[in-house]
Amino acid sequence: MRRALMFLAILLLPVPAISQSAATHVVEVLDMHLAMRAALRAVEVCNEAGFQAGASVVDRFGVEQVTLRSNMGGAHVAETARRKAWTAASFNLPSSDLGPLTDEGGEGNLAAIPGALPLGGGLPIVSRSGMLLGGIGVAGGGGGENEAKCAKAGLDAIADQLK
Repeated sequence: MRRALMFLAILLLPVPAISQSAATHVVEVLDMHLAMRAALRAVEVCNEAGFQAGASVVDRFGVEQVTLRSNMGGAHVAETARRKAWTAASFNLPSSDLGPLTDEGGEGNLAAIPGALPLGGGLPIVSRSGMLLGGIGVAGGGGGENEAKCAKAGLDAIADQLK
């Protein structure tokens, strides 16, 4: 029951930001060049650690902005990285934080959401003012913990340019 409540809370977090009276909404979006820089740096850091990885950046709506893959990266890394980025952006949480919500049989089973991938390596991209800009995901980098480090390096590469 506690997991189901936590799952619902995660899903409902963005609701207060939605204004029912406004006909339009103003949002910040991540510049394409920053998305490319973040993905490239994430792949470079994984490469330096000896892994042939891929990195993907999605916008705040989960739409892919850029995906890069090392020359020898496996066929799975691009899609896996994109799904991790989508998961981080969709829930505004690191993808690894969502693992407990995948238990079978629970009401809030994250596995029932198509595209969600609660494995380490996905991080939300948030502006200094707290606005969700998107997500970055890394795959093929030696496991979730190391992939999260590579993703963080990608975020660090653009941190000074986020408002």
